[in-house]
Amino acid sequence: MRKLTVFSMALLCGFISFSQVTQSKPQKFETAPEEEKCSQHVHMQEMKQKDPERYATVFRGETNVPQAKVKTPVTEKATGIEYTVPVVFHILHNNGTENISDAQIADALAILNRDYRRLNADANNVYTSFQGMPTDAEINFVFATVAPNGACFSGITRTVSTQTTNGGDGQAQVNAIIAGNNVYQGVWPHNRYLNVYVCKNLGGAAGYTFLPNGGSAANATNMYYNGVFLLHNYCGSIGTSSVTTSRALTHEVGHWFNLSHVWGDDNNPGVACGDDYVSDTPLTKGYTSCPTAANAKICNASIVENYENYMDYSYCSKMFTPGQVTRMRNAIVSSTGGRSNVWTTSNLNLVGGGPGTSLCAIDFSASQTTMCEGTTVTYTANTSNGIASYSWSFPGGTPATSTAASPTVTYATAGTYNASLTVTATSNGNTYSKSKTSYITVNSGTSVSLPISEGFVSTTFPPAGWTILNTNSSATWARSTAAGKAPTTGNSVKFDNYSVNDATDDELRLPKLDITAYSSAQLTFDVAYAPYNATYYDGLEVLVSTNCGGTFTSVYSKSYTTLATANATTSAFTPTTAQWRSETIDLTPYVGNGSVWIAFRNIAGNGNNLYLDNINVTGVSGTPPTPTASFTSTATSVCAGQTVTYTSTSTGSPTSYSWSFPGGTPSSSTSASQAVTYSTAGTYSVSLTATNAGGSNVANQTNYITVNASPAAPTITASGATTFCQGGSVTLTSSASSGNSWSNGATGSTVSVTASGTYTVTQTVASCPSAASNSISVTVNPSPAVTFGSLPLVCVYDSPITLTQGSPSGGTYSGTGVSGNQFNPAVPGVGSTSITYNYTNSNGCSGSAQTTATVDQCASIGENELSFISVYPNPSSGVLTVSSGDVNLSGIQVYNAVGQLVFELKGLQTLKQDLNLSAMAKGVYTLRILSDMGTKHVPVILEK
Repeated sequence: MRKLTVFSMALLCGFISFSQVTQSKPQKFETAPEEEKCSQHVHMQEMKQKDPERYATVFRGETNVPQAKVKTPVTEKATGIEYTVPVVFHILHNNGTENISDAQIADALAILNRDYRRLNADANNVYTSFQGMPTDAEINFVFATVAPNGACFSGITRTVSTQTTNGGDGQAQVNAIIAGNNVYQGVWPHNRYLNVYVCKNLGGAAGYTFLPNGGSAANATNMYYNGVFLLHNYCGSIGTSSVTTSRALTHEVGHWFNLSHVWGDDNNPGVACGDDYVSDTPLTKGYTSCPTAANAKICNASIVENYENYMDYSYCSKMFTPGQVTRMRNAIVSSTGGRSNVWTTSNLNLVGGGPGTSLCAIDFSASQTTMCEGTTVTYTANTSNGIASYSWSFPGGTPATSTAASPTVTYATAGTYNASLTVTATSNGNTYSKSKTSYITVNSGTSVSLPISEGFVSTTFPPAGWTILNTNSSATWARSTAAGKAPTTGNSVKFDNYSVNDATDDELRLPKLDITAYSSAQLTFDVAYAPYNATYYDGLEVLVSTNCGGTFTSVYSKSYTTLATANATTSAFTPTTAQWRSETIDLTPYVGNGSVWIAFRNIAGNGNNLYLDNINVTGVSGTPPTPTASFTSTATSVCAGQTVTYTSTSTGSPTSYSWSFPGGTPSSSTSASQAVTYSTAGTYSVSLTATNAGGSNVANQTNYITVNASPAAPTITASGATTFCQGGSVTLTSSASSGNSWSNGATGSTVSVTASGTYTVTQTVASCPSAASNSISVTVNPSPAVTFGSLPLVCVYDSPITLTQGSPSGGTYSGTGVSGNQFNPAVPGVGSTSITYNYTNSNGCSGSAQTTATVDQCASIGENELSFISVYPNPSSGVLTVSSGDVNLSGIQVYNAVGQLVFELKGLQTLKQDLNLSAMAKGVYTLRILSDMGTKHVPVILEK
């Protein structure tokens, strides 16, 4: 049976899926995943039992209709409004394989962004009835870079604890992270971060989370109910995980954004037809393997169910619908669970969620990272805001260090090199660093002469001088002794696309070739390939680089039927002698070049086996044609002090270059690419002479580059005090009337500041930014978190009671019947009255809270005399009955052991009333029973 032993279990709260150019087919696994399902609905039920007050926050409206069950219509989202969510990955490990690498975590975040921005190629291959439905959610995810205590970090914490295997208690796992992580021991508020907990055991599930719940309180202390749990081997597509399990996080974050499983909330896939309350996803039973469209019409014989949805368990999930996107975007602007705060500019500034929001997120890039010996590259930081000075380090480069904002560095010797940057902040003098290991690859320009002839007869593989690019260490090019084309029949090189769906497109590279002394050259090779079918097929590209791998140009690209040399087959393909085709590629455009690097790239689509044989490169000796000089630049209009990188695009394979840059530094160069800095405003020309053995050619560009002067730095003034309490603000004004760019992202001439921070502004004129202005520090003192606990029920004739329920202590009470910290029930009389507690902290910031005092008339008929009222059974498991004989019941109230009202029925006109208190914890409660004849209090015991 082809390729896949059918799964006997459901995967993940998630599923498995692929992101290749062609649609992916089911994979063959040596061992099926152990995890059977997402346990989201199970944990929601646990919340209902353990924390009914929190569970109630998931609901909306007086009718107790769950928020999750409000049907979401398909609406046009506010296209162009993008939300950015800062993420923290908390790795809980016990020094085992679950302590996954930073690279695996970065890969998981990249997949999350790919799927939510609809950048996954397989979204183009959805079933016919889903065409046009895959939708960009316009939600981005970034690593947070500032911890709650202000410390810089990478967006990843690590905690060593045996709790990583405690799959039975997610709260215990979260507590271990809070107490023992290596960055900040304390709460990571869920209204500021999307917390992802990566563990070794989640109780048999691959992942789970909760629908948005709780309020948007500033402390947001419960990390458990608003975080995402994920197994380490379902995080990303590399390391301990795989492409197969890589979309688990996409699925779980869908729940975090209020999406249900496509079959609903209350069962498992394949059990019963259910609704996810989104109008453009039909009723479905759910799938644990990828069905055919004909077999996906269980709930309605005329409708194909959306089995390719991220919120199903099928391994072919690849889309969110417009309705789901609307639902997620509604959730992200809701205060429920603090979602509406996570993406705000003030929060991103606070947690370092993206470029420019904090120097904790300082980063840099090089103009190229792979090059030949002797190449010059330019380094640039990702932001210049708030930086007083730069300190660069370039081991292996010249210069080895620099203090320039954008230095240029030359690498003379082949090797792999690190690079690092440390900046000093203008605001506080602190330093912030970014290091990159093995960032620069310098390849030797050493080449071999023609001809090249390889038939893979030798058992040495790859052959001497040949290399394989296999970035994910999975299956790759291998020598085959099962097939070949004469004159090397029986030997070839093979890529096994039949058995594996490789996550990357691996390359087989020849030695670098010297074809300077040739007038023409060509590459010939034999190829054999059969597709699997019209859905699963592969491709082959031939690439050429003349700059030691810095860039490659495609000179041959075929796939599916254009590549095929035999008919499609569902069996593993081994070619006969008649199932080969010879190909020829003209390399004459590259003659005269001393370093030509040819690569064969397999385009993996999980189709069938691909074979190559008899790879030959030959040439005709002679003088190459004179080159044609041309070049491009990164800009033609810059600001004084900025750098432009010029790159030769000359054809005819030049072997040497001569540049002239009047007004620039340097003013000349012999490199193929050169970074030039212009210090003085003006208009300048550029010229390039390209030379090879056939002669020289010149490209002159008069008045090519315009250098604009930068404006003077503006100044900032404040409208009032820059230290104030939470809820206050101060207006900062720039001396520049236009072109302003504030450090918090604002662009007007004034900005209203409500968050702590150091603020600067620059002015941009003709695309040229000024230096940063003077800085103003704003301190926003937090208002106290004030609470006021419930008051016990009192009788109108009771003596005044002492109020101690306000927290923090030391505040004042006010309200009808309140004097000092005493409440006299006789003053307001029978009924309910509001009491307020006010507290002011040491910073002069105040907060308040209110509670309701209930004063009972304590009816003249003695409570114990109302013998006609009975409550049974008592003790009870939660379901009990209140009976009043022939007297009407008018109401029932339930108080817990500390006098808090936890349940109430009003407006009753009945002789008997059933109560269901099974959702309450076990213990002693008091029923206050109101009747037409008076009131009676009855203690009841709930046993579980």
